[in-house]
Amino acid sequence: MPFERILVPVDGSHRSEAVLRPVSTLAEAFSSAVMLLHVVERYVDHDDGEVQAEALSREESALVLASEYLEGLATALRQRGLAVSTHVLAGKAAPAILESAQRLAASLIALTSRGRGLVPGVSLGSVAARVATASHIPVLVVKAHRQGRLWTAPRRFRSVLVPLDGSSVAEAALGHAEELARRLEIPINLVTLLPAPAVVPLGENSIILWETESPAQRRLEKLASDYLEAQARRLQAKGLEVQWRVALGPAGSGVLHFAERDRPCLVVITSRGRSGPARWLGGVAEDVLRRCPMPVLMVPAAGADARSGSMGMSTGEGGSVG
Repeated sequence: MPFERILVPVDGSHRSEAVLRPVSTLAEAFSSAVMLLHVVERYVDHDDGEVQAEALSREESALVLASEYLEGLATALRQRGLAVSTHVLAGKAAPAILESAQRLAASLIALTSRGRGLVPGVSLGSVAARVATASHIPVLVVKAHRQGRLWTAPRRFRSVLVPLDGSSVAEAALGHAEELARRLEIPINLVTLLPAPAVVPLGENSIILWETESPAQRRLEKLASDYLEAQARRLQAKGLEVQWRVALGPAGSGVLHFAERDRPCLVVITSRGRSGPARWLGGVAEDVLRRCPMPVLMVPAAGADARSGSMGMSTGEGGSVG
């Protein structure tokens, strides 16, 4: 079962705790076990014995405080009927999170894109991106938003947004999107973005790299529409509500546009696989992860091959099915 065991790293800040809102919803929908994690990173590392002893002493104190902190969070989650365990360890943040995910047999890692702990620990700012791109299991990255003096994130979603480019790598996200839509009882929105007009200046002249009024563009639009409609029909046959859109423009900006339009939504996108990214996939996934205001579920595509060419990826809208 997907998301059976959710690993949730928090760094001691209220901002990092915002991830617990969507995690609670997922845990309830999937009957997941929630595993809270705090990583204490050694602040000073030196060969001198006296310095090492002091550093270890402070590290041990931090581990005790971190355990108490996590138990406080766990108590609130258990009151919602969730199964929660707490885990504290010392180490480097990103490697420790990935190692803990493997050791604890996690099926999902969920964390905020930014955070800074008051307990001696680590900032999740740059850690989230490193974990998301290196993980062999899905990673949910949540961007917390300030609401008054508090940090918050969506607890529930209106839809699941899935960017596709025609490759099997991108399609690796569909299985998770399908299960999320079914468990959360929300629709799936499929989107493909095609190249916008491209004119490059060259001295007093210019080169037209792509025209949107050309026969080739019309064929590309037809291929993209047929592809998305086929994917939508397949999902609809399983009883899911599905819409699809074909638009023009840069892939990353297009995905962000539709994420804003459908908010609060959950973006499900494939990260680069070990066999290499699809034409736009690696860079666009990282761009979306960095800029998207909505939670992003990064699904690893290890073993998938980009069997068909990218269909590009903005602000227009194509058709809808169902």
